[in-house]
This record gives sequence, C-alpha cells and structure tokens, in this order.
Amino acid sequence: MPPRKSTKDYQNEIIRVHYGINNQTLGVQSVWETRGGKLASMSGGRHFNYQVVAGSIVRSDAVSLAFDLTDVITLPVDVENHPLVNELETKASIMRAQRST
Repeated sequence: MPPRKSTKDYQNEIIRVHYGINNQTLGVQSVWETRGGKLASMSGGRHFNYQVVAGSIVRSDAVSLAFDLTDVITLPVDVENHPLVNELETKASIMRAQRST
C-alpha cells in the first residue's frame, strides 16, 4: 500500500533514480530522488543529501552539479539492470583505463 498524500512517508518516497559517472572516482554513482525534492547518494561510504525545491522535477543537470557527475541518466525507481546503466558502466571503465595510462 503506497503512503498517503500529505504524510512524511509520502514526501520521502523515492520516485526516480539518477545514474552518472562520478568525476573523482570514475565509477557509476546513483542518486535517489524523493517526492519531496530531496536527493540522496552514497559515495565512498559517506551519505550525501541535497534539497531541491519541493514538488519540482529534478533535471539531470542539477544532479550533475550537486554530485559532480557526468552523463547523468534518469530512470523510474522500479527499473533494474537497464541497458543504459550498463553503457555507463562500460564508459566509466574506459575512462578509468584512460586515466591510468
């Protein structure tokens, strides 16, 4: 049963996941977006939050700036093993190989 509107659980419900390549680690990082406009991510064992305007649709360029990501794609929360995420993983791997040479 989904949370009722106007509740804290409703505002904290994750509605989209943004994926991008972290510019520091060159790994694929995911950022979760809640219905209430909060972005959250884990990187290097640390948890990061970023609050955007509640009720607004977060664009990939905002996620890119807030979390220092490139090639950001956005998917619904219930999508797993999407080919676009696999393409990001491949691109990140190539970028890591190029950095080490």
